[in-house]
Amino acid sequence: ESILTGESLPVAKETDSVSEAAILTDRKNMIFGGTLVTEGSGHAIVTATGSLTEIGKLARLVGETRQERTPLQKAVSLLAWIIAVSVSVLVTGIFALGVSRGEPVFDMLVVSIAVVVGAIPEALPVGLTAVLAVGIQRIARRKGIVRNLVASETLGSTTVIMVDKTGTLTEAKMKLTDAVLTNELISSEPYDYAPRQDFSTEQKDLLRLAVLNTDVVIENPSEDPQNWQISGRALESNIVRVAGSQGINVFENQDRSRMVSPFSSTYKFSVAKDAKNKLLVVMGAPDVLLKKSSVGKDEYIAILNRIEEMSGHGRRVLGLAVLHTDADLDSVGPEALEGLTFVGILGFHDPVRGDVVETLAKIEHYGVSVIMATGDLKGTALAVAKEIGWDIKEGEVLTGEELRQLDDEALSKVLPWVRVFARVLPEDKLRIAKLHQKRGEVVAMTGDGVNDAPSLKAANIGIAVGSGSDVAKGVADLVLLNDHFSTIVAAIEEGRRMLVNIRKIFVYLMSNSLDEVVLVGGSLLAGLALPLSAIQIIWVNLFTGSLPAIAFAFDQDGHFKSAEKGKGVIIDKEVKFLTLGIGVLSSVLLFVLYWLLLYFSVELSLARSVLFACFASYILLIAFSIRNLSQPLFSYPIFDNKVLVSGVAAGLVLLAATLYVPILQNFFGIIALPPVWLLLVGGWMVFNVALVEGAKWIFYRPSFKKLSSEFLRQS
Repeated sequence: ESILTGESLPVAKETDSVSEAAILTDRKNMIFGGTLVTEGSGHAIVTATGSLTEIGKLARLVGETRQERTPLQKAVSLLAWIIAVSVSVLVTGIFALGVSRGEPVFDMLVVSIAVVVGAIPEALPVGLTAVLAVGIQRIARRKGIVRNLVASETLGSTTVIMVDKTGTLTEAKMKLTDAVLTNELISSEPYDYAPRQDFSTEQKDLLRLAVLNTDVVIENPSEDPQNWQISGRALESNIVRVAGSQGINVFENQDRSRMVSPFSSTYKFSVAKDAKNKLLVVMGAPDVLLKKSSVGKDEYIAILNRIEEMSGHGRRVLGLAVLHTDADLDSVGPEALEGLTFVGILGFHDPVRGDVVETLAKIEHYGVSVIMATGDLKGTALAVAKEIGWDIKEGEVLTGEELRQLDDEALSKVLPWVRVFARVLPEDKLRIAKLHQKRGEVVAMTGDGVNDAPSLKAANIGIAVGSGSDVAKGVADLVLLNDHFSTIVAAIEEGRRMLVNIRKIFVYLMSNSLDEVVLVGGSLLAGLALPLSAIQIIWVNLFTGSLPAIAFAFDQDGHFKSAEKGKGVIIDKEVKFLTLGIGVLSSVLLFVLYWLLLYFSVELSLARSVLFACFASYILLIAFSIRNLSQPLFSYPIFDNKVLVSGVAAGLVLLAATLYVPILQNFFGIIALPPVWLLLVGGWMVFNVALVEGAKWIFYRPSFKKLSSEFLRQS
């Protein structure tokens, strides 16, 4: 039933009735369409088909679940409305002002349209798409496949990750980790739960007995035991594999034994005979075997306490007992077994993935909260939480039963403190994710089973492990190819990098979007000749500013705050301040430059050409300063983004060609600038870089002082 519950072992079924309110994992008298029978036989009554089955309900839940818009989609949508409304008002005013001043209606219409083109950052969709596409490529190189382009940026905005236990935190494979003799079980010494590589001689003897009671087929016995293809019950297959890796001749042991009574849910143990030693080997539920054993009362209690302790550490325990008898071994039925010698237990553990502990620490370092939501029992969930280094206190764990007794308002209040949700249903996971989203969190959800599909779809970003079900991978936004949990950290890092690059594009494009509005509107108000023609405005926006904007997608610097918890805000205080600070001031100063040129009687055609050169060139050069919004220009490598360098160089070449190639001069209405005026253009570019650096310094004054002092000290 792993695709429905996440449980990694088969579940025994029975005919006894259960409560009508029993959750899926407790319905021991039901079998579910889509799950697999591993052994046994029986008759069943069909109670549901199609959409009424458990998998059908999940399919319906997935279909009804609406996928949340990403922070980027929300930011771009809001920005689109702001630009549409504000530009419409401003351009309408410019058109009306120009016509009232006596300008030809057609000329003002063309100029107004050009101003609209200039004010709208048409390079924004291309730049954002480039950032997302390049980021997806980087994530793919780090073994993660992003199935949804717009969701890739969400990785950098994530504030809460809900992780499933089985198959995500753990390997979903029960492994034999403990072979404990009876004298160790009754000992008062604390048991060492650390992973072991080798077993002692006595422990290997216990393994030999266990191998006698296995019924498996090894398809490729000549290979290394770790690579054996073994058919049979999961726990028995694991016993044989571990025994083989410990140097035990499992083939000799199996040849001398024969199964007398296979495992039965009625007796809860299996019986095998060793004719050579006139021995019956019994393996099964330890509490059942203890009752049939000849251990004393004190030993009985001590062993049960130890078994309970091991279960609390996430171990699944099998007991081993033997019976020496001179009777015909085949004639001893399971119901007649009494006076067994209890020899020990075998402990099985679904191990935590090797990279989980380190990965969780890194995720939390990035300011992302991690919570566990599992269908397993509370004790099992807490055992895994302890294994990954979590210190779970009272109030930090909530069971599905407790969760369902709370309404949304009450549950929302306790959500910030709960780190472990145990025994939860798919509907519970979906509810938890949606309530976190209502609290303003950007939620990522990991999972591998069919039961995880609804919450994977509802989360801002769903993450499926590569070995999980096709259904989970089908609705997920990110698939971990190598099943390594550390790939999530890589994806978060790349997502943060995308977020930083997107913010650069916003600042870069929006900071010069007011230039045309201020220039044209200011000239009309001041009674000056129009500074730029429609085709000049369009040229600058399409062929100059667009190239660096796209090049920001290839920035690989890691200048993002590792512990920042920005709740997915794209247009944050930094972006708003720098956009308005740089944009308004540079636009006003550009108009002042034009006014001064005319004030000092510079010829109109030359003044327009100088303004055009200054307007087109400064947009190119400030790209190097905007490469890092939080650090001064001299503190990072300026020219290591080769795509940006190429884009700026191409823009300068196009500008030079426009200024000095006769056919382009005539087309754009430009005259060649004498060398002395090029000095003014160069000074204007440097001045605007200083303007950007000043705006960054004001916003990040403490960090700028520290970095500047360090730079001067090293120099």
